Amino acid sequence: MTIATQQLHTIASAPLRLLLLAVLCVLAACSRNDCGTALPPRYVQGEAALQQGRTDEARQLAREGQAEAADSDAYYRYEVLLAKCHFAAMQKDSLLLSNRRLADYLARQSQPTLQQQQLGVELEMQRGVCFSKMVGRMDSALLHFDRALQLASQLPCQASNRLQLLINMADAYKQAGQYDQSVGHYRQAMELADSLGPTPATLISVSMGIASAYAAMGSFEQSSTWWSRAEELRPQMSAADVFIYLNNRGNDYFLQGQYRQSLQCFIELDSLLATQPDMVWERMFERCNLSDLYIRTGQPQRALPLLELTEQFFRQQQQPIPLYYLTTQRMELALMDNQPVEALRLDSLHPTPSWMIPEQLVLRQQVLISLYEQTGQWRQYAQAQQQLDRLRDSIASDNMKMRFSEALMSYEHQKQLFMKQQQIEEKDLSMKLSLTMLLALALAVGLLVVLLAQKQRERKLREMALRNRIASLRMETVRNRITPHFISNALTAEMLAQMDGKPVNLDSLVQLLHRGIEFTGCEQTTLSEELAFISFYCDVESRSIGPDFAYELQVAPDVDAAKVVLPSMSVQILAENAIKHGLKAMRPQQGQQRKLWVKATRQDGGTLVEVVDNGAGLTEGQQPGEGTGLRVLRQTLQLLNEQNRQQMVFTLENNHSRQLSTGCRAALFLPDHFKYTLNNDCDGK
Repeated sequence: MTIATQQLHTIASAPLRLLLLAVLCVLAACSRNDCGTALPPRYVQGEAALQQGRTDEARQLAREGQAEAADSDAYYRYEVLLAKCHFAAMQKDSLLLSNRRLADYLARQSQPTLQQQQLGVELEMQRGVCFSKMVGRMDSALLHFDRALQLASQLPCQASNRLQLLINMADAYKQAGQYDQSVGHYRQAMELADSLGPTPATLISVSMGIASAYAAMGSFEQSSTWWSRAEELRPQMSAADVFIYLNNRGNDYFLQGQYRQSLQCFIELDSLLATQPDMVWERMFERCNLSDLYIRTGQPQRALPLLELTEQFFRQQQQPIPLYYLTTQRMELALMDNQPVEALRLDSLHPTPSWMIPEQLVLRQQVLISLYEQTGQWRQYAQAQQQLDRLRDSIASDNMKMRFSEALMSYEHQKQLFMKQQQIEEKDLSMKLSLTMLLALALAVGLLVVLLAQKQRERKLREMALRNRIASLRMETVRNRITPHFISNALTAEMLAQMDGKPVNLDSLVQLLHRGIEFTGCEQTTLSEELAFISFYCDVESRSIGPDFAYELQVAPDVDAAKVVLPSMSVQILAENAIKHGLKAMRPQQGQQRKLWVKATRQDGGTLVEVVDNGAGLTEGQQPGEGTGLRVLRQTLQLLNEQNRQQMVFTLENNHSRQLSTGCRAALFLPDHFKYTLNNDCDGK
């Protein structure tokens, strides 16, 4: 059952009488349910109004929706909204009546539709919430929540309902004192919320729920961690969230015996609720705790007005757990005033029901122990002390510790069996000696296996170091091959230009050859250095190509060329290949430029460098040529990719863009965090 965040009415389950749990069954209003079925707009508006605390408006929208409902399913969907309104207003009788109407409708369906099955899940959730939040019967609440979870698991698309149910079950387990189950269900809810995309409301509620469960178990280091997580989300908390946070944080301090810090939390909470006229229930709830803290800190005169006010309110609400708690406080005050007879009278008028939650039983037993001690009823005193010890042990140990105890008992049992077996073995000396020899042999074999494994590892490391050294020499050879090839091409281009009668300008050529020799000794360079090298190269080549040659460099704003690393001369090879086989192979045409583009852009965790020309391109069915430059590039990529998880990718293809109908596109993808030098140590890849 979805509950508006302004109306989180969870009945107590912690030593501070009424520890308000972070009710995690709040879902944001949405236009579709889990199965994608559109919800009526008026229903969505009603959900939103409930979340903002406008209960009367939500109730009116539900009535209007029922009056205009097109079919019975739509009518009873609004009945669900009405039930939520009744819960928000803590109107138990109205909630039960609405619940019966929905149950009667579903009972008449022989073959329920998907929408009716969803209503069935809502029905069981309503019943569970009613028992846990209004009646305080956690056993019945867990029964209905479990039924709802089984129904939801049969539907293909009930993730949100499963999240609600896990949260409600965690809340109920906490109130029942089964804290390990509570924390376990909270964590399941957190995992499911992560898979659905957790909302701040879910994170806030789960964090506070787990924190309060750990606090109730006395694991204050764990609870402090989760309170810190909730505190980080406080700017996103609604008034109801802050109410839950301060209430439960104050209870945590109380459980540690830090009554002054606890009192400060509840005083701050009382001031907050004074500015929230719609949160009357919450303020009365908080004042139950506040009155007890005044008693604990020796301020009974401040507790009395709060007791009278809250008793009247919860008597009208017909909520037995708060009234039981307030009676316990009255008994404490009677003992403080040295009126044991009055305390006995209150206990007889408000005896402990069998279904009362464990924490309230602890509080009542503590008062009864003081009462019996004061009146000298030592038999009753001993019985009450024994009962308190049992309750404390049940709460403090929780089911997790029970499972640990069971494991310990199992260990002791196995230990006894082993000792008996050992006694039998000691009687047979020959068996013992044989066993010892077998053990020694096994140890020797084990040591031999370890030594062989160590030798094998050392051999592999040596092989790996040798392989990396060979690869490094291959890389050096590759770079030495490209330099003479490149120098030959550059000098040939300059000689052809001179033979054609063009003016000789050796500055660019000298710069080009100088940088080419420098790159020979470098495994890697930066993109900015590579582009500068290509600019000199294009300047030299322009004299042999002709005046219709143009070179354009395009570096995207998000590419820092000075920080992008790549193998030396890799882009230069692509540029040379484009000019030699693409642009020079294309005859000059009047009014058309032979153009070379070098582009650098960011793409999918790396940098994409493209070399594009509008030259002759590849004929259909022709495979790209494998000259010296491209062979060197492919070998370089193969060597480097072998030692990296991420891969450099090289492609060469004809242009397919609308802007260019001819030419080729060569692309080199450079992943981020790529290692462009080879390993030469013994650590492997």
